[in-house]
Formats: sequence, C-alpha cells, structure tokens
Amino acid sequence: MYYNCPQREKILKLYSKHIQFNFTISGRRIINFRGKKYIASKNTGLILKRSAYLQETPPDYSGWNVLVFYLKDDYLRSIFDEFRPHLNLADLPKVTLDGCLAFENNEQIRTCFSSFIPYFRQDKELPEALLEGKFKELLFTIFSHPNNKHILAYILSIVDEYETPVWETMEINYMFNLKLEEFASLSYRSLSKFKRDFNDYYKTSPGKWLMEQRLLLAKSKLITSKNTIREIAFDCGFNNASHFSRVFKEQYTVSPTHYRNRMTLK
Repeated sequence: MYYNCPQREKILKLYSKHIQFNFTISGRRIINFRGKKYIASKNTGLILKRSAYLQETPPDYSGWNVLVFYLKDDYLRSIFDEFRPHLNLADLPKVTLDGCLAFENNEQIRTCFSSFIPYFRQDKELPEALLEGKFKELLFTIFSHPNNKHILAYILSIVDEYETPVWETMEINYMFNLKLEEFASLSYRSLSKFKRDFNDYYKTSPGKWLMEQRLLLAKSKLITSKNTIREIAFDCGFNNASHFSRVFKEQYTVSPTHYRNRMTLK
C-alpha cells in the first residue's frame, strides 16, 4: 500500500495482525511501542511486528508519504525458504521483544522501494506475478544486507516457530485496549485455543492477568512520569480515566491521585 497520510489526531492507536514492512518516502511520524519510540523519517525502513502500537505526529508535522507491505506468516515463510540457501544465517543475534525493528538500507534498497510507487499510482490492475517478483527482490536485498542480521534473526524465528507463544503476544500488547478476539488474532489462534493456551501458561484468566499488568504499569507511571491521570489511563489500556480510577482504588484502596501524591512525598 502507498499512503499519503493526512493524520489529524496527535496520537492514533493502531493494530495490525500482519507483519508490516514500512518505508518512509517523505515526512515524519513517531512509532511508539511500550514507551520506546522510533522515528519514521525520509528513507527510514521499519518492520512492525504483529501488534498494537501508537502512531504520533511530531511537532514539525508536514505530511507523511509511506509504502507499507503487510505480510502473512505463511507467505513470509515460503519466501524465506526460497532464500535460505543464499543467506548467511551464522552468528545471528538474539531476538528481542521490541515491537519495531529498524533495518539498514542502501541505494539498492531505496531504489527497490521507490520503483513500486508508479505501479501503486496506476488505476488499472497489474499482473500479480510482476509485483511479487519485485517484492521478492526487495526482501532479498534487505535480508542480505550485512547490517540486517537482527532482521534475519527475527524472520528466522517466525519461520521456525510455527506458533507465536502466547506470552510474547501478551507482553508486547497488554497495555493496549484490545478485545480478547484481537489478542487471539495477533497470536494466530482461535479464541478458544487462545484461552486454553493462555491458561496453560499463566494459570489465570486473560481478563484478570490483563487488569493486574495494567494496574502495575499504571502504578509505575504515576511515580515516574508527569503525565495526567487521563494520559496514564490511555497509556495503560483503560477505556477512560474514570474507569481507571475506579479499578485502581478497588485494587489499592486509594485513588491514583492520592497514590501519586503519597509516593511523591516520600
């Protein structure tokens, strides 16, 4: 997809059940995963894992033109298996839980991305084989770049791990206000299988675990940040500030404001 993004909101909560390959043509955006920020600026390439995330407009907002490719695991697996004999898979780094990975690019990679733009601007439908051939070339140039070992490590983990661990999906996304069906989708499971696997790993229900994790995160933010109660509620996955304040007081017997004031005075 080729987007000329007219985002008007300061912060958007976004969600994708597919891996994204993003390449910024012009403009800037801030991608926020779990408090870690990545700048999407001209000629920046980012891989966004299946996840929810925040997309922010920077102070010097001036539009954003971006190419985005959404990949299903099965398709990525088939391409990688085709490339595997031609890639250096030795000494790969450990895969992290970072929701966003920046990849190194060069003139060849930038040219590959730019070559797609004229096709996306056409009204008529193009042969699928033509675009797929170009996309395979693009992926291979990214994977074979010597500074993209971390990308290879992540892709290899997807290829070799046919089912994303439930804990990985939850640890990355628990602070987002997603439905259980959406958590299940991110982990590539049916809702019933997601609940079974969740209980097997955490020994509790998804609803109870999510509430505990979000409240713990909120406690930390109340002490370490200067954000308002409303902003903290938003950052921790609560529907609104009043709901957050109510469940916080039920759990800790004091309101978020009183808790912050008490901890600040210590």
